[in-house]
Formats: sequence, C-alpha cells, structure tokens
Amino acid sequence: MSNKKKLTIKKFNYKKALNYITNRFWVKLLCLAMSFLLFLFVRYQKEYAKDYVTKIEIRNIPSRLLIANNVQENVTITLKGFKDNVYELPTEFSTYIDLTNASIGSNMYEVYLAGDIDYTKMNITVNPNKIPIVLDELAYKTVPIEASTIGVASLGLSVDDIIVNPSNTIISGPKTLISAIDEIKTYNIDLTDKYLDYSAISRINLPKNIKSDVSRVNVSIIFNKNVERVEFNDIVVSLDNLDSRFNVNSDEGFIVKRVVLEANKSLLTNISANDILLSLDLKDVTNIGVHSNISVEANIPMHTKLVQIEPSYFDVEISAKDNSNIVNNNKQVNQ
Repeated sequence: MSNKKKLTIKKFNYKKALNYITNRFWVKLLCLAMSFLLFLFVRYQKEYAKDYVTKIEIRNIPSRLLIANNVQENVTITLKGFKDNVYELPTEFSTYIDLTNASIGSNMYEVYLAGDIDYTKMNITVNPNKIPIVLDELAYKTVPIEASTIGVASLGLSVDDIIVNPSNTIISGPKTLISAIDEIKTYNIDLTDKYLDYSAISRINLPKNIKSDVSRVNVSIIFNKNVERVEFNDIVVSLDNLDSRFNVNSDEGFIVKRVVLEANKSLLTNISANDILLSLDLKDVTNIGVHSNISVEANIPMHTKLVQIEPSYFDVEISAKDNSNIVNNNKQVNQ
C-alpha cells in the first residue's frame, strides 16, 4: 500500500475572525466613514450648475383666438451635472408652449424643452415651468388717430390746429383690449423751437398685441400766431465762388428789387434790410459767356419765412480776365 500524504484541513475559526473584526472596531468604522466622506467630497467637488436663458416659442395658437396679456418672453433653465460629463451636455436649449386645444380665458401652460435630446438623463429645472396666458377672441374696430406733441413752440405760440392724414385706422386684436381702445396716438412730436406751420411723418404708437392697417401718418401742425409781412427793397446781391480767371460783366451790379418776409409781428420790428443776405453762387461757372437763370440764394433771419423775392434769378455774363498788364509788369521787373 502506497503512502499517502495526510492532508490536514483546518477548520474555519469563526471566533478568531470575529475577534479580528471587532478588535478596535470603532477605529475601523471611523476610518471607513472618513473614506466614504472623502469620496463624496471629491465627487461633488466636480459637480456644477449652469444656467441657460432661453426665449419661449408659442406654438399652435387656435384660429380666431389671440393672446391678450403680456407673456413672459424668457425662462431660465438650470442644468446640474458633473464636469466629467460635460461633453454630453447641450450648448443651448429651446423651449416652447403648446396651445393646441387651448380655450378662451386665463390658464397656466407648461413650458416644454424642444429638440431630440433625451432630457430624462439630465438634472434639469425650468424656472418658471408654467406661464399664465390669457386667450381672447379676435376683434376689429375703427378708431381715430390723434397726434401726440411735446415741448413748447418758440415765441410762446400755441397750436391752433393739428391735421392727421389718414385720420382713422382699423385696429385688430383681442376683444377685451380692442373694446378698451377709443383712439390711437402717434409717437411724440417735438414742437421745441418750432415757429412756423410744421409738418412731419410720424409712426403710430400701438399697444402690445394690437395691429393696425396704418403704420405711419402725415401730421400738419398749424400755430395760432400773430403773423405780418414786411417788404424790403433794393438789396445788393453778392457774388460768391467766382473762378479767379474770370470777370463778371455788369455795370450796375445785381440788385433784388423786392423781398417780402413773414413772421410774428413782435419779431418784424427788429428786422432790417441788413439782416437779409443775398448771393449768387458761381462755383459751377467754368467758361466765359452768358449763364442764364442763376438763382438768388437768400439767408434770412431766424423765425422768418421768405414769401417773395423779385427777381429770384439773374443772367450773368462772364469774360476772361485781361492779364496783359500783369505780364508787362513782370517783364519790367525782370529787366
């Protein structure tokens, strides 16, 4: 019979193992707890939160219904996650409110995230996540257009009449808003330093959620003013910007026989003929000969209106300068 080695199998000593675990138990438990806390600290040091501000899109507004309130335009989306997952995060978000099957009245509507991204795997909060929207029937109404003015006209003039063309507009919008509107005003027209009848094109100032078939109007403002006219006679006309190569052939010069100005009566008493500057601009004259119908340019006092100027243009005869005397004088000097 062959010899076989005797294998001795030691029985598992539970008592010894238990003693190993329980020996200095609280120290070991404390170390384990500190290790776990250290893990959490390191892990959540990598956690971050990012805010996205995005505009809300309103979808599927039922026909014949309109939004009657000022709806909040933007929401804030807060995204929380870990920095090691940043490559998976979107760079922006899109949001919308779906008004399919919405009804007249005020209701809270949920803000949804748009796109093909699976948002269930992300820690996302939308603030606010519901938006109040008031829906109302579409209505039409014809209302007058009124001009809105600011500032005070020069010389203390008061406004005698304001003419707006067109004077009416058809507005459309939510029924509750339309019923409360009796007129539409223009944007402010500044009358500061105005002293003569004044015309302007102005946009109309529409309330939010209201539309109009007119966007701009012509506004004519007529002042209530004490206006008089005064006449000045025989005013000399100066010649400006004549080329140095030319002369103007005129024995009597150029005289405007009659200038009529219009202004407030209180101003006319301080105006004289010396305050009126008349001229012919000859910058476009490039050759000799007769140049017809050159208009008289008038520089008149502020707060006045030019009513009439007679004559209002002149024919100007241009000749070349005689440079023979200059040439002879230069020869004598050189000799």
